[in-house]
Amino acid sequence: MGRARGHLAVISSNYWPEPTGVSRTVTEFTEFLTRRNLDVRVATAMPYYPQWEIYPGYRRSLYRSERRNGATIFRAWHRVRPAPSAVGRMLQEATLCLVGLPMMLRALWGARLAYVVVPALGYAFLGAFVARCLRIPVILVVKDVMPEAAIETGLLRNRVVIAVSRWLARRLYAVASEIQTLGEGMARRIVAAGGAPGKVRVVPDTIDGRELAPVPQEQNEFRRQFVPPGGFAVVHAGNMGRKQDLDLLLRAADRLRAEPDIRFLVFGDGAVRTDFLRRRDQLHLKNVSHYPLQERSFLSHMLCGADVVLVSQLAEVVDIVVPSKLVTAMGAGAMILAACAHESETAKLIGASGGGLLVEAGDDAALAGAILSIRDGKVNTTAYRTKARTYALARFDRELVYGPLAAEVVRRLAAA
Repeated sequence: MGRARGHLAVISSNYWPEPTGVSRTVTEFTEFLTRRNLDVRVATAMPYYPQWEIYPGYRRSLYRSERRNGATIFRAWHRVRPAPSAVGRMLQEATLCLVGLPMMLRALWGARLAYVVVPALGYAFLGAFVARCLRIPVILVVKDVMPEAAIETGLLRNRVVIAVSRWLARRLYAVASEIQTLGEGMARRIVAAGGAPGKVRVVPDTIDGRELAPVPQEQNEFRRQFVPPGGFAVVHAGNMGRKQDLDLLLRAADRLRAEPDIRFLVFGDGAVRTDFLRRRDQLHLKNVSHYPLQERSFLSHMLCGADVVLVSQLAEVVDIVVPSKLVTAMGAGAMILAACAHESETAKLIGASGGGLLVEAGDDAALAGAILSIRDGKVNTTAYRTKARTYALARFDRELVYGPLAAEVVRRLAAA
């Protein structure tokens, strides 16, 4: 296939080499398009997530341009600090908008189509505004329904900021020619906030089934490195943020401290990591260990090698987000135990697939009881693992989801 006329711009505050969340899924989509011989130019921040610190190799640069897997990446400096407050997050976005505007213009200039990614609401608004001034159609990609996600998890409380943020969201929904989001509940929230129903389309996060193929225990590096013989590993991996309710994990570990074989292994970083470790030490929980995020090649070993993969959310997290870690864990054939509101997108996905167990959000007694049931062989884990992977391969395969989108992009660029 020859290269399509014109190029596609992607405006996202998060991108590679950040390993989790929005950055990973946006990078996967971008590189899927570049493999279709499309010219994609990305405007983004100096990488900082989930540590909330600019990565060492980028700290002394105001601007940086680079190429990776066919995509051109334009980066800008922004003010960011670990364990950010609501004010800190607003300053981070404000400085990214101010400093990043020239790089945003470089990505958008001459583009035939722009993908603009939320949750960075201010940066997304600026990207959409510039794109429309340049007469570039905008596809808005909503990974978190903002500002509702920040309001409902207690991160955003100032009434003036909330009002301004909701106005920004409404304007974004109005200017977009199409709005893509991760689940039906999120789509309903967008429509309720002002998005036109005819514009909204559900496009889930995706998996590469070959990358996540389960690894037998006798070849499993996670079991060899992290789990002693006879050990039972409960794993939480990825972003350590407020939405994940990691205090629930600590309370469950406290209940199970007399079970010497059960270990809680937390892999990741994020805004609440320091508080999490402080609370663990205050409780003297020797059964909880923390490790950095592991290499991507280790992911299938960890997810299928864990005896339990924990997906935990605050009770307030209902239809404002679908965690990408859940889709990934399903694709790896993990034994998923989800602690979440039973009306949440996560619970609906678990229910539809039959690929995991559910307990109510915040219920550490139920969580500890479910872990013991799995440990004691009272749960058919093979059936849950098989159902999870089968469902993920049928619904979230990358070629199945992104193939039609790429074909649409090619047609739009050709017609522009």
